[in-house]
Amino acid sequence: MNRPNTKKKVSMILSTLLICLSLSGCQYSSVDEYLELLGMKEASYEEELTPDKVEISQFPEEIPHMSSEESSKETSSATKEEAQTLPEEKADDEVYEASYHQLTESELNDEMNAARAAIGLTSDNIDRLKKEQEGNYAFDRLTESGKTLYVEILSIIENQAENVLVSSTNEEAIDLVYDYVTIDHPELFYIDGYKYTNYTVDDVVTKVGFSGNYLYSKDEIEERQTKINNAVNACLAGAPSSTDDYFAIKYVYEYIIKNTEYDVEAEDNQNICSVFINGSSVCNGYAKAAQYLLNKMGIKCTLVIGTVNTKSAKNERHAWNIVQCNDAFYYFDVTWGDSSYQVGYGGSADSTRIPEVNYDYLNVTTAELCKNHTISDIIKMPDCSSLKDNYYVREDEYFTTAELSLIAELFDRRYQDGSDCVVIKCADDSIYEALFEELITNRKVFSYLRAQTASVAYTTYEDTNTIIFWI
Repeated sequence: MNRPNTKKKVSMILSTLLICLSLSGCQYSSVDEYLELLGMKEASYEEELTPDKVEISQFPEEIPHMSSEESSKETSSATKEEAQTLPEEKADDEVYEASYHQLTESELNDEMNAARAAIGLTSDNIDRLKKEQEGNYAFDRLTESGKTLYVEILSIIENQAENVLVSSTNEEAIDLVYDYVTIDHPELFYIDGYKYTNYTVDDVVTKVGFSGNYLYSKDEIEERQTKINNAVNACLAGAPSSTDDYFAIKYVYEYIIKNTEYDVEAEDNQNICSVFINGSSVCNGYAKAAQYLLNKMGIKCTLVIGTVNTKSAKNERHAWNIVQCNDAFYYFDVTWGDSSYQVGYGGSADSTRIPEVNYDYLNVTTAELCKNHTISDIIKMPDCSSLKDNYYVREDEYFTTAELSLIAELFDRRYQDGSDCVVIKCADDSIYEALFEELITNRKVFSYLRAQTASVAYTTYEDTNTIIFWI
């Protein structure tokens, strides 16, 4: 530090800023500036059909996603057939490139050097740390300088370190790369944001110290990790042994849904503790738990953030996943597949008329997803256009024609396997409308029922062109 009688005065720890990133309920903070908010609609219905007439008892037309809350920033703002190709643009942080500066030991005092060295941030070790992160979706989208900042932030968080200097003085660059770290690493359950300290010379920021905003002590982190490991091991013990990625992805989708209740009041609902320890969560917990499990199984899965619209509210912040299944990319949304979400936050929705697992969001295309989801532009995502491993295609419930003989075969299969419902997924609006007309308006569904009955209950999801008959 320069002496007081010189012209330059250095203010150490001039300002410490805290960013808290969370999805309170399904609200995702600190990404508003990245989001392009579009108008969408998502509707669902339950109806009772009789041979003589149709009596419609409509669900709330929109299943409310959750209450919207303002983002939390404390102190001040700092916070085709195979679709396999990644976005061509890799350097999402190019705009911040000039703000990166590779720190050298000669620039830092002994204390600063020691703090970096204690967590492995030496000039000799940084390249090794970057090598270890290769293959992570967000990491691979960064420039080399961005990758350096990424491993610095990751190392600081993993070691629960405080106020360690990083190689950027740009607040937006730090915010972006922090988001990329959390997108890639669902195991970082013990943070909900970060703090940084500006070091200035003549009001110019020359260095920045970074700290995670840690939720628990080191002892509690270790205790929670043990509980998480036990839960994950129990899950993986029942995982299918097939080399076909589809079965592992389906297993994780179903496992999380069947073992988790959707609850906006759930403890730790922004991290995987809520799912693996408490068994209740919201979208962020669901998506991170799915990512954590699939990554453990060797399947690449990434967190996706964005918004969804319901009739009760628009631009609700939400999190889901993109997964690489048998070399093609697909979106899947475990939260929207959970009936406890639909019933608990769907008004008068009848739990007896909603499947425990809704497969409309298991391995879907970008076009299908974007009927009711909007992907944020915080990171470029590939265009998912393959249907090869879509759930309905794999399970032979996907209809590209309105051929009634195929409907009859599907009903027979579902009776044979003891199902309580028949799900019909239509490839487009015209097929949905044709089958709705034949099966419901003209009541031809009664031709496929084995029991003599005066009525049959059914549920429709217009946004996803899905019809469910309860048998």
